[in-house]
Amino acid sequence: MTELDMRKVIPIVAGIILVLLGIGWASQGAGMMGGSGLMDNNSALIYLGGAVAVLGAALVVFGVISKTTVKTLPPA
Repeated sequence: MTELDMRKVIPIVAGIILVLLGIGWASQGAGMMGGSGLMDNNSALIYLGGAVAVLGAALVVFGVISKTTVKTLPPA
């Protein structure tokens, strides 16, 4: 991959990870996943998870629509 490709791939991958993490936190806070007494039915996690998921979605959109151009130097 070129540097140009990586500028688009990194925000997309990071965004997908954040979306999944946010969904997991929101589900845990809503009591849908179970397994952790401290995190189950915690309304703060619902809001935090939602915010993280929205941030991740914004990163994915940024990565998809960003226009990266390679600037070339004029001949010397």
